[in-house]
Amino acid sequence: MRRHRLVPLVVVGLLAVGCASDDGSDGGSAGSAVPATTPAGTAVAAAEDCEPVTDGTDAEAVAAIVEQAVADDDLTSVVYRVTRGDEAVAAGAVGESMAGVPADQTMSFRVGNVAYAYLGTLLLLLAEDGTVALDDPIGTYLPELDLPDADRVTLEMLIRNTSGYPDHVRTDDFIDAFLADPFRDFTTDELIAFGLADPPWFEPGEAWSYSHTGHVLLGLALEAATGQDLATLLDEWVITPMGLTRTAPALTPELPEPALHSYSTERDVLEDTTYWNPSWQTAPGSVVTSTVCDLVVSARAIGSGELLDEASYDALVAPVAVELGPPPASCPEGVCREQTPEQYYGLGVRVAGGWVLQAPLFGGAGGVHAYLPDEDLAVAIQAVTGPGSEPGNPADAIWADIAAELAPDHPVG
Repeated sequence: MRRHRLVPLVVVGLLAVGCASDDGSDGGSAGSAVPATTPAGTAVAAAEDCEPVTDGTDAEAVAAIVEQAVADDDLTSVVYRVTRGDEAVAAGAVGESMAGVPADQTMSFRVGNVAYAYLGTLLLLLAEDGTVALDDPIGTYLPELDLPDADRVTLEMLIRNTSGYPDHVRTDDFIDAFLADPFRDFTTDELIAFGLADPPWFEPGEAWSYSHTGHVLLGLALEAATGQDLATLLDEWVITPMGLTRTAPALTPELPEPALHSYSTERDVLEDTTYWNPSWQTAPGSVVTSTVCDLVVSARAIGSGELLDEASYDALVAPVAVELGPPPASCPEGVCREQTPEQYYGLGVRVAGGWVLQAPLFGGAGGVHAYLPDEDLAVAIQAVTGPGSEPGNPADAIWADIAAELAPDHPVG
Protein backbone atom coordinates (compact mmCIF):
# COMPACT_ATOMS: atom_id res chain seq x y z
CA MET A 1 0.00 0.00 0.00
CA ARG A 2 1.33 3.46 -0.93
CA ARG A 3 -0.93 5.98 0.75
CA HIS A 4 1.88 7.44 2.88
CA ARG A 5 3.95 8.41 -0.17
CA LEU A 6 3.37 12.07 -1.07
CA VAL A 7 3.12 12.19 -4.84
CA PRO A 8 3.76 15.02 -6.92
CA LEU A 9 -20.26 18.31 -7.06
CA VAL A 10 -23.01 20.25 -8.27
CA VAL A 11 -22.15 16.34 -8.14
CA VAL A 12 -24.50 16.08 -11.04
CA GLY A 13 -26.92 18.58 -12.49
CA LEU A 14 -30.48 18.13 -11.44
CA LEU A 15 -31.60 15.12 -13.44
CA ALA A 16 -34.88 16.89 -14.10
CA VAL A 17 -33.10 19.04 -16.67
CA GLY A 18 -31.75 16.10 -18.61
CA CYS A 19 -28.15 15.72 -17.44
CA ALA A 20 -27.42 12.06 -18.16
CA SER A 21 -23.69 12.10 -18.79
CA ASP A 22 -22.77 12.17 -15.11
CA ASP A 23 -23.99 8.67 -14.36
CA GLY A 24 -21.80 6.77 -16.79
CA SER A 25 -24.55 5.65 -19.10
CA ASP A 26 -24.58 8.13 -21.96
CA GLY A 27 -21.29 9.99 -21.89
CA GLY A 28 -18.87 7.46 -23.39
CA SER A 29 -18.67 5.24 -26.42
CA ALA A 30 -17.71 1.70 -27.18
CA GLY A 31 -14.09 0.76 -26.78
CA SER A 32 -11.87 -1.54 -24.81
CA ALA A 33 -12.30 -1.48 -21.05
CA VAL A 34 -9.34 -0.74 -18.80
CA PRO A 35 -7.24 -3.88 -18.62
CA ALA A 36 -6.94 -5.45 -15.18
CA THR A 37 -3.17 -5.52 -15.64
CA THR A 38 -2.84 -1.73 -15.79
CA PRO A 39 0.00 -1.03 -13.32
CA ALA A 40 -0.48 1.23 -10.36
CA GLY A 41 2.22 3.55 -9.09
CA THR A 42 2.54 5.99 -11.98
CA ALA A 43 4.50 9.07 -10.91
CA VAL A 44 2.29 12.14 -10.62
CA ALA A 45 3.51 15.66 -11.41
CA ALA A 46 3.25 18.25 -8.68
CA ALA A 47 0.02 20.24 -8.73
CA GLU A 48 1.84 23.52 -8.06
CA ASP A 49 2.81 23.77 -11.74
CA CYS A 50 -0.08 25.75 -13.21
CA GLU A 51 1.28 27.72 -16.16
CA PRO A 52 -0.53 28.00 -19.51
CA VAL A 53 0.81 25.73 -22.26
CA THR A 54 0.19 27.20 -25.70
CA ASP A 55 3.18 26.12 -27.81
CA GLY A 56 3.35 22.86 -29.71
CA THR A 57 1.09 20.83 -31.97
CA ASP A 58 -0.99 19.35 -29.16
CA ALA A 59 -1.43 22.69 -27.40
CA GLU A 60 -2.55 24.42 -30.57
CA ALA A 61 -4.98 21.63 -31.46
CA VAL A 62 -6.56 21.57 -28.00
CA ALA A 63 -6.80 25.37 -27.86
CA ALA A 64 -8.61 25.36 -31.21
CA ILE A 65 -11.05 22.71 -29.94
CA VAL A 66 -11.81 24.73 -26.80
CA GLU A 67 -12.22 28.03 -28.62
CA GLN A 68 -14.54 26.42 -31.16
CA ALA A 69 -16.66 24.92 -28.37
CA VAL A 70 -16.95 28.28 -26.62
CA ALA A 71 -18.20 29.85 -29.85
CA ASP A 72 -20.49 27.01 -30.94
CA ASP A 73 -22.03 26.28 -27.52
CA ASP A 74 -22.22 29.86 -26.22
CA LEU A 75 -20.06 29.01 -23.22
CA THR A 76 -19.15 31.66 -20.65
CA SER A 77 -15.74 30.16 -19.86
CA VAL A 78 -13.58 27.07 -20.11
CA VAL A 79 -10.44 26.20 -18.14
CA TYR A 80 -8.53 23.12 -19.23
CA ARG A 81 -5.32 21.18 -18.75
CA VAL A 82 -4.00 18.08 -20.53
CA THR A 83 -0.94 16.07 -19.52
CA ARG A 84 0.89 13.18 -21.12
CA GLY A 85 3.00 11.49 -18.50
CA ASP A 86 4.65 14.18 -16.38
CA GLU A 87 4.41 16.80 -19.12
CA ALA A 88 1.60 19.33 -19.56
CA VAL A 89 0.95 19.38 -23.32
CA ALA A 90 -1.98 21.82 -23.40
CA ALA A 91 -3.40 24.21 -20.82
CA GLY A 92 -5.25 27.47 -20.74
CA ALA A 93 -8.44 29.41 -20.16
CA VAL A 94 -10.99 30.98 -22.49
CA GLY A 95 -13.79 33.42 -21.70
CA GLU A 96 -14.67 35.34 -18.56
CA SER A 97 -15.48 34.35 -15.01
CA MET A 98 -17.42 37.61 -14.61
CA ALA A 99 -17.79 40.59 -16.91
CA GLY A 100 -14.32 42.02 -17.36
CA VAL A 101 -12.66 39.24 -15.32
CA PRO A 102 -10.86 36.70 -17.54
CA ALA A 103 -11.11 33.03 -16.61
CA ASP A 104 -7.87 31.61 -15.26
CA GLN A 105 -6.49 28.15 -14.46
CA THR A 106 -5.94 29.14 -10.84
CA MET A 107 -9.66 29.74 -10.23
CA SER A 108 -11.51 27.43 -7.85
CA PHE A 109 -14.71 25.44 -8.49
CA ARG A 110 -16.53 22.45 -7.04
CA VAL A 111 -15.46 19.12 -8.46
CA GLY A 112 -18.85 17.45 -8.05
CA ASN A 113 -18.93 13.71 -8.53
CA VAL A 114 -15.14 13.58 -8.88
CA ALA A 115 -15.48 13.32 -5.11
CA TYR A 116 -17.09 9.89 -5.66
CA ALA A 117 -13.85 8.75 -7.28
CA TYR A 118 -12.11 9.94 -4.11
CA LEU A 119 -14.74 8.17 -2.01
CA GLY A 120 -14.17 4.91 -3.91
CA THR A 121 -10.42 5.17 -3.40
CA LEU A 122 -10.95 5.95 0.28
CA LEU A 123 -13.17 2.89 0.68
CA LEU A 124 -10.52 0.68 -0.95
CA LEU A 125 -7.76 2.13 1.24
CA LEU A 126 -9.81 1.48 4.36
CA ALA A 127 -10.38 -2.07 3.13
CA GLU A 128 -6.63 -2.52 2.56
CA ASP A 129 -6.10 -1.23 6.10
CA GLY A 130 -8.59 -3.74 7.50
CA THR A 131 -10.88 -1.04 8.91
CA VAL A 132 -13.79 -2.14 6.70
CA ALA A 133 -14.54 -4.81 4.11
CA LEU A 134 -16.23 -4.15 0.79
CA ASP A 135 -18.90 -6.73 1.58
CA ASP A 136 -19.75 -5.29 5.00
CA PRO A 137 -23.52 -4.64 5.24
CA ILE A 138 -24.55 -1.03 5.72
CA GLY A 139 -26.53 -2.08 8.79
CA THR A 140 -23.29 -2.92 10.57
CA TYR A 141 -22.41 0.77 10.73
CA LEU A 142 -25.79 2.55 10.67
CA PRO A 143 -28.19 0.34 12.66
CA GLU A 144 -30.03 3.38 14.02
CA LEU A 145 -31.33 4.35 10.56
CA ASP A 146 -33.43 1.19 10.11
CA LEU A 147 -32.62 1.08 6.39
CA PRO A 148 -34.36 -1.34 4.04
CA ASP A 149 -32.26 -4.42 3.24
CA ALA A 150 -29.61 -3.16 5.67
CA ASP A 151 -28.31 -6.70 6.13
CA ARG A 152 -27.86 -7.23 2.36
CA VAL A 153 -26.80 -3.84 0.97
CA THR A 154 -22.99 -3.67 1.20
CA LEU A 155 -20.51 -0.81 1.16
CA GLU A 156 -19.42 -1.92 -2.30
CA MET A 157 -23.00 -1.76 -3.59
CA LEU A 158 -23.32 1.81 -2.35
CA ILE A 159 -20.22 3.03 -4.21
CA ARG A 160 -21.10 0.97 -7.32
CA ASN A 161 -24.71 2.22 -7.34
CA THR A 162 -26.16 -1.30 -7.20
CA SER A 163 -27.85 -1.02 -3.81
CA GLY A 164 -31.34 -0.44 -5.17
CA TYR A 165 -31.80 2.61 -2.95
CA PRO A 166 -33.69 5.39 -4.74
CA ASP A 167 -32.00 8.70 -5.56
CA HIS A 168 -33.29 11.74 -3.69
CA VAL A 169 -32.27 13.95 -6.64
CA ARG A 170 -35.00 12.30 -8.74
CA THR A 171 -37.83 12.88 -6.28
CA ASP A 172 -40.38 15.60 -6.99
CA ASP A 173 -40.28 16.80 -3.38
CA PHE A 174 -36.54 17.36 -3.50
CA ILE A 175 -36.58 19.00 -6.93
CA ASP A 176 -39.33 21.40 -5.85
CA ALA A 177 -37.46 22.24 -2.64
CA PHE A 178 -34.16 22.84 -4.41
CA LEU A 179 -35.53 24.96 -7.24
CA ALA A 180 -37.53 27.03 -4.75
CA ASP A 181 -34.36 27.82 -2.80
CA PRO A 182 -31.00 26.73 -4.27
CA PHE A 183 -29.25 28.30 -1.27
CA ARG A 184 -30.97 25.95 1.17
CA ASP A 185 -28.73 23.92 3.47
CA PHE A 186 -30.08 20.35 3.33
CA THR A 187 -29.30 17.98 6.20
CA THR A 188 -28.36 14.35 5.71
CA ASP A 189 -31.56 13.33 7.50
CA GLU A 190 -33.58 15.32 4.95
CA LEU A 191 -31.72 13.81 1.99
CA ILE A 192 -32.16 10.26 3.27
CA ALA A 193 -35.85 10.93 3.91
CA PHE A 194 -36.31 12.24 0.36
CA GLY A 195 -34.49 9.24 -1.10
CA LEU A 196 -36.08 6.49 0.95
CA ALA A 197 -39.66 7.79 0.92
CA ASP A 198 -40.26 5.13 -1.73
CA PRO A 199 -39.22 1.46 -1.47
CA PRO A 200 -36.00 0.24 -3.16
CA TRP A 201 -36.08 0.18 -6.93
CA PHE A 202 -34.63 -3.33 -7.14
CA GLU A 203 -33.11 -6.09 -5.03
CA PRO A 204 -29.56 -5.40 -3.75
CA GLY A 205 -27.01 -6.17 -6.46
CA GLU A 206 -29.63 -6.86 -9.12
CA ALA A 207 -29.16 -3.75 -11.29
CA TRP A 208 -27.52 -0.33 -11.56
CA SER A 209 -28.93 3.12 -10.85
CA TYR A 210 -27.14 6.29 -9.82
CA SER A 211 -28.02 7.15 -6.24
CA HIS A 212 -26.84 10.28 -4.46
CA THR A 213 -28.66 8.89 -1.43
CA GLY A 214 -26.42 5.82 -1.50
CA HIS A 215 -23.33 8.03 -1.43
CA VAL A 216 -24.72 9.96 1.54
CA LEU A 217 -25.16 6.66 3.38
CA LEU A 218 -21.67 5.48 2.43
CA GLY A 219 -20.12 8.64 3.81
CA LEU A 220 -21.99 8.23 7.09
CA ALA A 221 -20.93 4.57 7.27
CA LEU A 222 -17.23 5.37 6.81
CA GLU A 223 -17.45 8.00 9.52
CA ALA A 224 -19.05 5.44 11.84
CA ALA A 225 -16.43 2.82 10.97
CA THR A 226 -13.46 5.12 11.63
CA GLY A 227 -14.72 7.57 14.23
CA GLN A 228 -13.49 10.44 12.00
CA ASP A 229 -15.41 12.97 9.95
CA LEU A 230 -15.49 12.39 6.21
CA ALA A 231 -13.68 15.63 5.35
CA THR A 232 -10.70 14.55 7.46
CA LEU A 233 -10.71 11.05 5.99
CA LEU A 234 -10.71 12.29 2.40
CA ASP A 235 -8.03 14.88 3.08
CA GLU A 236 -5.66 12.59 4.98
CA TRP A 237 -6.09 9.41 2.93
CA VAL A 238 -6.68 10.73 -0.60
CA ILE A 239 -6.27 14.46 -1.25
CA THR A 240 -2.97 15.13 0.57
CA PRO A 241 -1.25 11.91 -0.65
CA MET A 242 -2.05 12.94 -4.24
CA GLY A 243 -0.01 16.11 -3.70
CA LEU A 244 -2.96 18.44 -4.29
CA THR A 245 -2.44 21.95 -2.91
CA ARG A 246 -5.65 23.74 -3.97
CA THR A 247 -8.12 20.94 -3.25
CA ALA A 248 -10.11 20.57 -0.05
CA PRO A 249 -13.49 19.43 1.31
CA ALA A 250 -15.91 22.35 1.74
CA LEU A 251 -18.60 22.36 4.42
CA THR A 252 -20.22 25.61 3.24
CA PRO A 253 -21.07 27.13 -0.18
CA GLU A 254 -17.92 29.26 0.03
CA LEU A 255 -15.25 28.85 -2.66
CA PRO A 256 -11.57 29.74 -2.27
CA GLU A 257 -10.69 32.92 -4.16
CA PRO A 258 -10.30 33.49 -6.98
CA ALA A 259 -13.48 31.59 -7.88
CA LEU A 260 -14.59 30.59 -11.37
CA HIS A 261 -18.15 31.86 -11.56
CA SER A 262 -20.88 29.62 -12.95
CA TYR A 263 -24.21 30.42 -14.60
CA SER A 264 -27.35 28.47 -15.39
CA THR A 265 -30.82 28.86 -16.90
CA GLU A 266 -32.30 25.83 -15.14
CA ARG A 267 -34.69 28.08 -13.22
CA ASP A 268 -35.75 29.68 -16.56
CA VAL A 269 -33.54 32.74 -16.19
CA LEU A 270 -29.78 33.11 -16.53
CA GLU A 271 -28.39 33.54 -13.02
CA ASP A 272 -25.10 33.31 -11.19
CA THR A 273 -25.01 29.89 -9.50
CA THR A 274 -21.50 30.10 -8.05
CA TYR A 275 -22.67 30.08 -4.45
CA TRP A 276 -25.67 27.81 -4.72
CA ASN A 277 -25.57 25.46 -1.76
CA PRO A 278 -24.09 22.05 -2.71
CA SER A 279 -25.24 20.32 0.51
CA TRP A 280 -27.72 18.15 -1.40
CA GLN A 281 -25.02 16.39 -3.38
CA THR A 282 -23.58 13.96 -0.88
CA ALA A 283 -22.53 13.40 2.72
CA PRO A 284 -21.01 16.45 4.46
CA GLY A 285 -17.27 16.46 3.91
CA SER A 286 -17.33 15.01 0.41
CA VAL A 287 -18.24 18.22 -1.38
CA VAL A 288 -14.80 19.22 -2.67
CA THR A 289 -13.36 22.36 -4.26
CA SER A 290 -10.34 22.38 -6.56
CA THR A 291 -8.65 23.97 -9.58
CA VAL A 292 -8.07 22.56 -13.04
CA CYS A 293 -4.35 22.23 -12.30
CA ASP A 294 -5.01 20.07 -9.26
CA LEU A 295 -7.74 18.21 -11.12
CA VAL A 296 -5.47 16.95 -13.89
CA VAL A 297 -3.04 15.59 -11.28
CA SER A 298 -5.98 13.95 -9.53
CA ALA A 299 -7.24 12.41 -12.77
CA ARG A 300 -3.89 10.70 -13.32
CA ALA A 301 -3.50 9.61 -9.70
CA ILE A 302 -7.00 8.13 -9.42
CA GLY A 303 -7.02 6.67 -12.92
CA SER A 304 -3.65 4.96 -12.49
CA GLY A 305 -4.36 3.68 -8.97
CA GLU A 306 -1.43 5.68 -7.57
CA LEU A 307 -2.61 5.30 -3.98
CA LEU A 308 -3.80 1.68 -4.22
CA ASP A 309 -2.25 -1.74 -4.28
CA GLU A 310 -2.71 -3.77 -7.44
CA ALA A 311 -5.70 -5.78 -6.22
CA SER A 312 -7.51 -2.65 -5.09
CA TYR A 313 -6.89 -0.93 -8.42
CA ASP A 314 -8.27 -3.95 -10.24
CA ALA A 315 -11.39 -3.66 -8.08
CA LEU A 316 -11.66 0.08 -8.76
CA VAL A 317 -11.93 -0.39 -12.53
CA ALA A 318 -13.57 -3.83 -12.66
CA PRO A 319 -17.02 -4.16 -14.27
CA VAL A 320 -19.96 -4.41 -11.92
CA ALA A 321 -20.20 -7.87 -10.41
CA VAL A 322 -23.85 -8.37 -11.36
CA GLU A 323 -25.06 -9.78 -14.64
CA LEU A 324 -24.83 -7.01 -17.21
CA GLY A 325 -28.39 -7.12 -18.44
CA PRO A 326 -31.31 -4.77 -19.08
CA PRO A 327 -32.89 -2.86 -16.19
CA PRO A 328 -35.53 -4.84 -14.24
CA ALA A 329 -39.19 -3.99 -14.64
CA SER A 330 -39.27 -2.81 -11.02
CA CYS A 331 -37.14 0.24 -11.92
CA PRO A 332 -38.90 3.49 -12.80
CA GLU A 333 -38.64 4.15 -16.53
CA GLY A 334 -35.33 5.74 -17.53
CA VAL A 335 -33.76 5.35 -14.07
CA CYS A 336 -31.77 2.13 -14.18
CA ARG A 337 -29.08 2.00 -16.84
CA GLU A 338 -27.61 -1.04 -18.53
CA GLN A 339 -23.90 -1.56 -18.00
CA THR A 340 -21.76 -3.12 -20.73
CA PRO A 341 -18.20 -4.48 -20.77
CA GLU A 342 -17.19 -1.41 -22.80
CA GLN A 343 -18.89 1.19 -20.63
CA TYR A 344 -19.69 0.72 -16.99
CA TYR A 345 -19.41 2.09 -13.48
CA GLY A 346 -16.68 0.83 -11.17
CA LEU A 347 -15.94 1.83 -7.58
CA GLY A 348 -16.77 5.50 -7.86
CA VAL A 349 -15.44 5.90 -11.40
CA ARG A 350 -16.84 5.50 -14.89
CA VAL A 351 -14.92 3.38 -17.39
CA ALA A 352 -15.58 4.11 -21.06
CA GLY A 353 -13.47 3.53 -24.15
CA GLY A 354 -10.50 2.64 -21.95
CA TRP A 355 -10.76 5.93 -20.00
CA VAL A 356 -11.25 6.14 -16.22
CA LEU A 357 -13.31 9.22 -15.47
CA GLN A 358 -15.99 11.27 -13.84
CA ALA A 359 -18.00 14.09 -15.44
CA PRO A 360 -19.64 16.39 -12.87
CA LEU A 361 -22.34 18.96 -13.54
CA PHE A 362 -23.84 21.50 -11.13
CA GLY A 363 -25.46 24.85 -11.69
CA GLY A 364 -24.44 25.12 -15.34
CA ALA A 365 -20.79 24.23 -14.70
CA GLY A 366 -19.70 20.91 -16.17
CA GLY A 367 -16.39 19.14 -15.88
CA VAL A 368 -14.35 16.19 -17.04
CA HIS A 369 -11.76 14.35 -14.92
CA ALA A 370 -10.37 11.62 -17.17
CA TYR A 371 -7.32 9.40 -17.51
CA LEU A 372 -6.38 6.99 -20.28
CA PRO A 373 -3.96 4.37 -18.89
CA ASP A 374 -2.94 3.10 -22.33
CA GLU A 375 -1.58 6.55 -23.28
CA ASP A 376 -0.77 7.96 -19.81
CA LEU A 377 -3.01 10.84 -20.87
CA ALA A 378 -4.95 12.96 -18.37
CA VAL A 379 -7.60 15.56 -19.17
CA ALA A 380 -9.20 18.08 -16.81
CA ILE A 381 -11.85 20.53 -17.99
CA GLN A 382 -14.29 22.90 -16.34
CA ALA A 383 -16.77 24.55 -18.70
CA VAL A 384 -19.51 27.04 -17.82
CA THR A 385 -22.68 27.44 -19.83
CA GLY A 386 -24.08 30.70 -21.18
CA PRO A 387 -27.54 31.95 -22.09
CA GLY A 388 -27.67 30.04 -25.38
CA SER A 389 -26.14 26.76 -24.21
CA GLU A 390 -27.99 23.47 -24.52
CA PRO A 391 -28.77 21.51 -21.33
CA GLY A 392 -26.15 18.98 -20.27
CA ASN A 393 -22.46 18.88 -19.50
CA PRO A 394 -20.62 21.23 -21.87
CA ALA A 395 -17.25 19.63 -21.05
CA ASP A 396 -18.23 16.25 -22.47
CA ALA A 397 -18.09 17.33 -26.10
CA ILE A 398 -14.78 19.16 -25.56
CA TRP A 399 -13.27 16.05 -24.00
CA ALA A 400 -14.56 13.87 -26.86
CA ASP A 401 -12.89 16.13 -29.41
CA ILE A 402 -9.64 16.22 -27.43
CA ALA A 403 -9.67 12.42 -27.18
CA ALA A 404 -10.26 12.10 -30.92
CA GLU A 405 -7.31 14.42 -31.57
CA LEU A 406 -4.80 13.07 -29.04
CA ALA A 407 -5.92 9.43 -28.62
CA PRO A 408 -7.81 8.43 -31.77
CA ASP A 409 -7.69 4.74 -30.84
CA HIS A 410 -9.80 5.51 -27.76
CA PRO A 411 -12.80 7.57 -28.92
CA VAL A 412 -15.37 8.70 -26.37
CA GLY A 413 -18.16 10.03 -28.53
